[in-house]
Amino acid sequence: MTRYLVNNNFNQILLLKLATSTQKGFTLIELLVVVIIVGILAAISTPTLLGNIGKARETEATSNLGIISRSQQGYHFEKQTFADTMQKLTSNVSLNSTYYDFREPSAATNILVKHQAVPLDAGNKYIVKNYTSGVYFDPSSSDFDIIICQGKGINETVDAPNTAAGSCTNNGRKIK
Repeated sequence: MTRYLVNNNFNQILLLKLATSTQKGFTLIELLVVVIIVGILAAISTPTLLGNIGKARETEATSNLGIISRSQQGYHFEKQTFADTMQKLTSNVSLNSTYYDFREPSAATNILVKHQAVPLDAGNKYIVKNYTSGVYFDPSSSDFDIIICQGKGINETVDAPNTAAGSCTNNGRKIK
């Protein structure tokens, strides 16, 4: 009976030590599994993330070309011709540009004006495409049309068509 009491006391002490143990943590295997899963998720999501960053940067070009196009419409309404310099639009236009340069119109008449958005960095480290816009006035109906063209790939030039019914040059894509 003494042996049973000693053995029982030992078991109680062992259970008490296990229950009150302050050593907690993960095993090496558990940590390796988590690191591998995080690595796989990062490898899968990185290309998507980079593509979305480029698209967000390209939004600067399309939104600023839209602002310029609407300003050109207002200028045409007042002067019956499109502005042939950006300086003539500066009183009406406030452009915030980090990734693009908005150059002087490549064509400006009383029925057509074209603007380009060209990436600011020569090496195109921001991975953005070229954009261009065309604003067209139809004298018979007094209507305006706006077309924004996106370059097919990185560093590929694009130009707006000469008419509202035309296609973007260099296999560019109409986005508006």
